Amino acid sequence: MRSANTELGSKPVVIPNPKRVAAGKRNWLRRRGLSPEGRENLRSAALRTKPWQHSTGPKTPAGKAKAAANGRKRQSGLVSVRELKADLRSLRSLFKEMKASRDSVGV
Repeated sequence: MRSANTELGSKPVVIPNPKRVAAGKRNWLRRRGLSPEGRENLRSAALRTKPWQHSTGPKTPAGKAKAAANGRKRQSGLVSVRELKADLRSLRSLFKEMKASRDSVGV
């Protein structure tokens, strides 16, 4: 038998730790934006390491297909979001063609 806290749709009452809440507020205040010096440090580090030259991604069609298939390993449903969007695009184009043919016939 289930207890009152484990019924479907109910969540147990969680009381946040006040020390963690205070620490989170302090961290949020500390990281509200970059100072001009911090921005310049990030800029100089990026110019020094030039990450855009190293992380360019796959160049061959086979490599691109393999990279696109990486997400399918851990997808939760039968169809990935990418495949679902492609199917919806093809259906929308089919609907447009059907509407255009209907309009041309005059129905």
